[in-house]
Amino acid sequence: MITDLKWWLITLSAEGVARTLVSQGPVCDMGIFIDAFTSWGIGIIISGHWAACCLSKNWKVEGRDICWLETLAIKFLTYFLEDMGLQNVHLLIHSDNQGAIGTLDKGCSRNFHINLSICHIYTILSSSLLISPQLIYIASEANFADPISHGELGLSDRQLPVHFKLLKELCQCFTDV
Repeated sequence: MITDLKWWLITLSAEGVARTLVSQGPVCDMGIFIDAFTSWGIGIIISGHWAACCLSKNWKVEGRDICWLETLAIKFLTYFLEDMGLQNVHLLIHSDNQGAIGTLDKGCSRNFHINLSICHIYTILSSSLLISPQLIYIASEANFADPISHGELGLSDRQLPVHFKLLKELCQCFTDV
């Protein structure tokens, strides 16, 4: 807490620091679905296009569980949204993991790994993109990202291009992104 307070003191004392307040506007449903499966990986769907991240055998260490994977799916989604150039939008995101939804809504978790992901997510969404996410629960059977997270990949011409690199500590968790 002391570190945070010092950061706020420095930030608010700096000259020329400003933030434009923009209305969220209505929720935009772009058909965004995310899912994670501990036996295969992460699946993401954006407007009928898909992306998948296959887990390596040594991904699971203490503190890295299904909720962490679901939070990573949201983090990877933010990279795709950034790449798409979306800005100033209130986005609907479908997930079948209530733990990840609740953690993102609260903005924190007891889990260190999840907190790191949440920090990255909100840093990207709020600083440059001004994207406000609204996660809603959807049953696994209705989650279009569910088959992708199980390794049932879509048509290659519908695959989202990947223009981001994983952080070094995440590279060992995935065999393919």
